[in-house]
This record gives sequence, C-alpha cells and structure tokens, in this order.
Amino acid sequence: MRRFIIGCTFQSAIITTVRSMSTASSSRAIVTEKTYSCSDGVKLAARYWANFEGSPSQHTRKILCLHGWLDNAASFDRLAPILLDSLSPSSTAIAVTAHIPTEIVALDFPGHGLSGHKSVDGPPQLLAEYAYYVAELVEALQWGDGNASNSVPVSRTVVDNINSNSNSRNTSNTEGNSKQSTRSDSNNDVDINGTDKEGGNSKIILMGHSMGSGVSTVLCAAFPEWFSALVLLEGGIVARNAHDVSRHVRAACQRRLKSNRTLFPNANGSNNGSSTDGAAALPRAKVYSNLDSAIEARLSTTRRMPGDQFLSYEAARDMVMRATAPANLASSSAAASVGHDSVVFRHDPRLQWPSLIYYTREQVETFYSDVHMSNIPVCLLWAADGWPTDTWAEKMRNDVLKPIYSKRLSGSHHFHADPDTVNGVARDILLFMEEQEL
Repeated sequence: MRRFIIGCTFQSAIITTVRSMSTASSSRAIVTEKTYSCSDGVKLAARYWANFEGSPSQHTRKILCLHGWLDNAASFDRLAPILLDSLSPSSTAIAVTAHIPTEIVALDFPGHGLSGHKSVDGPPQLLAEYAYYVAELVEALQWGDGNASNSVPVSRTVVDNINSNSNSRNTSNTEGNSKQSTRSDSNNDVDINGTDKEGGNSKIILMGHSMGSGVSTVLCAAFPEWFSALVLLEGGIVARNAHDVSRHVRAACQRRLKSNRTLFPNANGSNNGSSTDGAAALPRAKVYSNLDSAIEARLSTTRRMPGDQFLSYEAARDMVMRATAPANLASSSAAASVGHDSVVFRHDPRLQWPSLIYYTREQVETFYSDVHMSNIPVCLLWAADGWPTDTWAEKMRNDVLKPIYSKRLSGSHHFHADPDTVNGVARDILLFMEEQEL
C-alpha cells in the first residue's frame, strides 16, 4: 500500500534525534572533497560524508545525492550531516537495520560547482547526458551491482513479497498479489534487495532534487539493478509537447549560434578539451564586487522563479560559495581592473541555453512506469511553496510512478537546504528508510 501522508504524529525517537543533531555544535559526519576523472576528460567534483573512520567497504550503506539546475553539491550540506548523525551507531533515530556505516556522496554535475565544463563542441545539457556522468561516478566509486558497461538488463516485474520468510520492503504492488520476481542481477552474490550474502549493502539509495530528481529517475529506469530506493525532493521529469520539437531545435540552434561567438572568441577548432577549472571557461563572466553581491544575485533569481518560491540567505550562501571563484583568477585580463574581493560565478553559461530536445509525455510516462515495474521503492517529498506543477505531472507521479511514501512539507523549492525546513525533510527520509528497512 502506498503511503500518502498529509499529517501525522511522528515517532518521538526520530523527531528528538533529528532536532538534536541539527542543533548540535558539530556533526559526527566526516566530510571531504573528492575529484574523479571521466573517460572523456571531464573532471567531476563531489562532497563526501561518512559517519565512520577508516576506509569504506562494500558493507556500508551508500547514498548518492544529485542537485538541481544551477545548484551544486553544497545544497546537501545541511541534509547530509543530519542523516548521517541520525544513522550513526549511537543514535536512536531508527530502530531497524539502520546502524550500518554510511557514506553519502553529493555530485557537482558537469558545468556546476567545482566540476569541469564540457568541451567547446561538447553535447548540450540533457538529462540522459547527466545520467551518463552519474554512471561514470558510480563506476569510479565501485558502487552498485557491476558496472554500466556490462550490467545485465533487469526484467521488470512488480512483486509484493519476494521471500515469504521475511518482511519484504516492496509494497508498491497495489493489487496485493504475491509474485515471484523475474529480475536478473548481474552479480549472483547479491540478492534482489541489494544485500550481499555476507550482510553488506551493495546497492545505492539515489536521492535527487529538482533537475537532479529527473536525472535520478532516468538513471534508475535505465539501471534499476544499481539502486535499492529512489528519493525525489521536489521531483519529477519535465515533459514537453511532442509537437513543439521543431521549435525547441530552432531556439537551441539560434541561442548557440549567438552565444558561442561571445563565450569562445578564441576557439578555432584546436581546443577540444574540457575545462578542468570551472572558472576558466568564463572569459566574459559578470564580476560581482564581493561574495554578498553574488549571494544577493542568487536570491534575486529565486524571487523571479514561478510560484511563491523563496530561498534562505544561509542556503544561498552555501551554494554561492561553491559556485564562485575570485575574479582575478578567472580572467587574467580582468585581474588589474577588479577588486580584491570580487568574484564571478564559475558555472558553465551554456547551462542557461534551451535544450535541443526535451522528453515528451509518452517518454516521461515510460520512465515512471519502468521505475515502478522495477519494484524500487520511491519516496516523493514536495514543498508547499515549491515549484508549481500541472495536473498531468501530478497524475503521472501518483498513478504511474506510484511512490510508496509521498508527503507535502512546509517550505519552498530548496526545503532540503534551508535551515528552517531541512529537519522535516530529514525526518521523512528517515521514516521512509525505516519503513523500507534500508
């Protein structure tokens, strides 16, 4: 049975622990910066948290976080430590199989945060293109079952009870019929729930916010054997009218023709490499006098977004600090004319171009159906003052994706990053994990 929650009394242990962790002076979670080199030369940056010391093993719980458009990994800087502290051995937040050493990785997508940019002639931003780089990261981390190049496709069959001798985590079958799964895993030492025969966790809890939730859904549909659960924060895939495809191509081509001459005035075909330094691809980036000016620009952008969205100064500061670089380092020609505190945004300006192609409603419905038929439990959390969605999108999420845990929370689009609302998001993720024994 799917769980749709409008309001309820939460378990006191989870509430107490989440509150105490969020107000503590320091977190037990250890955070480090990681860099990974992709096969095409693009450098991926990521934030890595762990609630244990020493080298990780296959016996850890693995959570992978994907951020939204023009955000970066710092959007999880509040949520990740709360989750880790609540999942630590000394915590009483969750009673079931929760006290497993846990790793959380939050990726900077290419062109975002500290990750490198695509090459001058690189493909435009597409959800499937981002999914490819997440697949590169999964292989680099050696997470999931097998790797993308040789994983065996999964036969998608909804099951209600895999093992009659244990409590199944899969409750998305609304018909209540017990069926034998026909899923095939590429590793015979791993069962369908992602636990190896020695008791370790081999699969990934995939968590995405906004655009990152779309990428998460696409990747989960394509490689369901990697994942034990899908958590969508303000989530879903944006669908466009199939009849508008020619107009989308026209708009993308026109914008690219116009912008390339400004962005890459010295590109003569000899530079096919990607940018390792995110700021290096911004020869004409707008200069802000100081970090506060850049933060105010980010807040102003949020105020112009549809609906009644808002963003806290603290969340904006976290993301802007990771998204900017000193102006005198970003452009040698500007070094003499900018102040010591001046900054520029390091993100790839091509992220603001329209996409060459968008998924149609039929394609989005298929992605949702594939995830559901793969029997991966889905948690959907959305904000009361978040990004507006239409009736069709809500219907597809509820009737096709069929999240097993769905709840509307107070807050805005970045409710997982704002200090006033992150506790509620963490609390419901923990409840979902407890229910599904993740």
